[in-house]
Amino acid sequence: MYLKTLQVGEDLREHISYGSHAMMLSTCVDNFDDYLHKEWGVHWHDEIEFGILQKGVAQFTVYNGSNQFSRVLHQGDGIIINSGYLHGAKALAHNTVIAELVLPITFFNKPFENLSHQIVSPVTESDVADLVLRATEQTDQPLLSNIREICSITEQEIGFELYFMELACRIWRLLMLRILQDQKTKLVPVQNRLQERRVKQILSFIHEHYSEHISINDIAKFAAISRTECFRCFQTLLKKSPMEYLTEYRISMAAMLLANTERSLIDISHSCGFNSPSYFGKLFREQCGVTPKKYREQAGTFS
Repeated sequence: MYLKTLQVGEDLREHISYGSHAMMLSTCVDNFDDYLHKEWGVHWHDEIEFGILQKGVAQFTVYNGSNQFSRVLHQGDGIIINSGYLHGAKALAHNTVIAELVLPITFFNKPFENLSHQIVSPVTESDVADLVLRATEQTDQPLLSNIREICSITEQEIGFELYFMELACRIWRLLMLRILQDQKTKLVPVQNRLQERRVKQILSFIHEHYSEHISINDIAKFAAISRTECFRCFQTLLKKSPMEYLTEYRISMAAMLLANTERSLIDISHSCGFNSPSYFGKLFREQCGVTPKKYREQAGTFS
């Protein structure tokens, strides 16, 4: 069993691969079954993310300032995640498959030069964290059909670069019109996302130091905030404490090592920040439903 992981850096920012060609956008098809717990952990990226569910059911969680939104997608539904917003996703059914387009906000810099900010800012500087596109809504069909089409392009097609460019421009125009025509949309200064920035800092610290002994005081000091504010920011956005998240992250890293390495259980428990192998085993069973040894056996890679 091989488990995929998102290519996420220490600051929880996902690093997108664009392949060998010069066209700076990425399309892919992902099966949630290939990920631990059929889940993508909370992450963010500068790029705009467009997705269409091809099979199954998935729940996206999007964080917009102090608000957290749950979006359930069924087959044929789509979602657009704006630049810089924290989000995660989890399959609610077996064999849930999603097709995705990831478009950098710098995509229009070269072809449109001085006009690029004018083209991009109505989307990236709006307060729209995400848009859900429903297969049953007629008004959503233009965006859905174009996203579906661009995700089906292969590099073997003649003039595929022009094809990509044509559809990317059309998708962006439709998205920009959708946002500008919504009378509720407002511009949000970046400084107003203070709690979100603080949570990103906390997540950065946890991902860099999870293998060490760290306390809530260490986390608060890194973010330059009080313990109380540290708990408040984290609880407001992620609905859990920093230490709860730290434990969950340590367990997820341990699960990846169990499935993909031959390292001993004691070595894995220590490298994931657990001083006591027995305590590690207890927490692992609580979160995963089986012991670490049984989990490795079920993974089937190193048993």
